[in-house]
Amino acid sequence: MKTHTHFVKLLVAAGTLSACATAPNWESRFGDAARLNFAQQVIDPNAGMRPATPMQTDGKAAGGAMKGYADSFGYSVKETKQTEITITSPAAK
Repeated sequence: MKTHTHFVKLLVAAGTLSACATAPNWESRFGDAARLNFAQQVIDPNAGMRPATPMQTDGKAAGGAMKGYADSFGYSVKETKQTEITITSPAAK
C-alpha cells in the first residue's frame, strides 16, 4: 500500500512538472494580425521619401465635382457669379 501512494505522488509530481515545462507561448504572435492589416492598407510605403507636390485642378472641374456631389445627395449648390473687375483711371473722378 505504501508503494502505491508513493507511485501516485510520483505521477502527480511528474504531471505537474511536465505541464509547467510545456506551457504554450500564446503571446509570441500577439498583434501580428493588426500589424498585417495596417501594412496591407498602406498604398505607397515610399510616399514620405518624395517631396510633396500640391494637388492641382481648375475651378471649372472643382465646381462640377461639387455640384455632382451635391446633386447625388439631393440638395442644390448656389452658383456664384464671376466677379466683375472694373478699372478706372484716377483722372475719371
